[in-house]
Amino acid sequence: MSVTTTFGYSAAEDRLWVSCSAWNTRLWLTRRMVQSVVSSVAQVLETVAAQPAGEPAPPGAEGAAREHDASLNQPQPGESGRALTLGRDSEEGAAELAAAPLCTRFRVTGTVRNAELVFGTREGDRSVQLSRVGLHRWLHALQMVLARTDWHEWQAPPEWLTRSYLPPALQNLLTTAAGPAAGDAPPPAA
Repeated sequence: MSVTTTFGYSAAEDRLWVSCSAWNTRLWLTRRMVQSVVSSVAQVLETVAAQPAGEPAPPGAEGAAREHDASLNQPQPGESGRALTLGRDSEEGAAELAAAPLCTRFRVTGTVRNAELVFGTREGDRSVQLSRVGLHRWLHALQMVLARTDWHEWQAPPEWLTRSYLPPALQNLLTTAAGPAAGDAPPPAA
């Protein structure tokens, strides 16, 4: 069975919510919990990097970076459509959030093929089973939501999680179209 996970940021609550198609309600994640989730999942991905048969394992972060790039840019057999989509919250979603429990514990276990995420609440545990590729995509989606928060006072995520995985030609087009980034020196005067 395929599951869908959605993340959102509530500025009023200053925390994230997570929803999974396998659960009956959403969960709240505080800043501290999100930091623990990102750190724990990244550590599992760096520790247990999948390798093609016969190839030596690259160091943790390098192996995770290669695997992350492949997970985001190479479709899986039988996969159709987009793996990541953006959505919007509705009024019924706001009502559901009012009753959402707070996640107080998190655990992740992973192997070369799959992973299990377990979110603990006072009402009990909720888990998500993901493939290795699914775990990379899940973490990437979480990072996309985190990039839209103002949470700057915490430990930075691994570089491989925040880098752009667009092909260089597209990166150049976006950089040229957007103009210089904040903090970049202005172009020389003609």
